[in-house]
Amino acid sequence: MQLACFVSNRGLRQLEYARFVQSAQTLGYTAIDVPVNIEGAAAQCRLLGLDVGAAGPLVPADLSPDAARQEEIVDRFKTTIESLAAQEIPVLVCLIGRDVSRNGDENIAIYKDVFTPIAAHAEDKGVRLAFENWPRNGTMLAITPELWDGMFNAVPSDAIGLCYDPSHLYWMGIDYIQPIWDFSDRIYHTHAKDTEILPEGQNYFGIYGRQLEETEQRQWWRYRLPGYGAVDWIRYLDTLYQIGYDGILSVEHEDPVWEETPEKALRGLQLAQQFLQPLLS
Repeated sequence: MQLACFVSNRGLRQLEYARFVQSAQTLGYTAIDVPVNIEGAAAQCRLLGLDVGAAGPLVPADLSPDAARQEEIVDRFKTTIESLAAQEIPVLVCLIGRDVSRNGDENIAIYKDVFTPIAAHAEDKGVRLAFENWPRNGTMLAITPELWDGMFNAVPSDAIGLCYDPSHLYWMGIDYIQPIWDFSDRIYHTHAKDTEILPEGQNYFGIYGRQLEETEQRQWWRYRLPGYGAVDWIRYLDTLYQIGYDGILSVEHEDPVWEETPEKALRGLQLAQQFLQPLLS
């Protein structure tokens, strides 16, 4: 398994991309997930001897029964897939929002219409799509094992899989270990991010979060660097090893304690690397 990182918070976004890549190499990372919107990003990484684990995230318009919207999504994915194939980048990390006016079954039906041609194009170009399980307050599609099954049954192509992130599952109350076994052949990429539960906020808001505009904002959970939250990283990585996963573990640094400035953000990446690398050796 190879340790990667990518630009994932406000502090890192303040850096010129070339400086970010150089800093990641200096900190001991051996791979980078490159953005899809920076021309030449993969080449910059490879010049420094860094592997390119994936590109993304690609975040298209939300699903819709509207034919023009569907065509827009298909065209954007096909264009991005062709770009990745030309750059020999094997995985596209992506997100897809659902039509919140429709139920889950209706969204899966729309997804089938939209992603059947996308999957065929990805197969033809040798690129895999890895959907991250970010919930976005329950408005994304690929957020639970139930919906993963629905997606994979609707479009059974091997070109479609998961960017597996335990941090989201933890705060949603879902076991983040068992799905690794259940979807072992669909995990194409992994994120390293932790979650810390804040009891005061949890008890005040409940799982649905703040409901009243005048209520003081007290988040009941927050993302943390690996090792600073509740995820059992030894068990998590051991399970990935047991299913034969030998791909990228990519640090998604969204820890609010270590993101305010570029210096703090890079220090956070350093702490994550120092925690995770011994577990991968």
